[in-house]
Amino acid sequence: MNEEIVSKGITEDYIWHEAKSIRTKLKSVKSELEEFVMVVAARDKDNRAVIAKLYAENFQMNQEIKDLKEKSNESSN
Repeated sequence: MNEEIVSKGITEDYIWHEAKSIRTKLKSVKSELEEFVMVVAARDKDNRAVIAKLYAENFQMNQEIKDLKEKSNESSN
């Protein structure tokens, strides 16, 4: 170990303690991030399902409008 660091009161035991503390914090952050990613993925899946449903409804409504216009044109002729 570097003598200058030891002379400032930083020991190898302290460094190992800090390293373990950082490791624990990183594991916690990793766990939280994994949970966040799962939540976002679930929301994305739900959003895509809603969008697909809306597109289907929009297509159906446009088809109904087209049919009504055709019937209107036929009856006016």
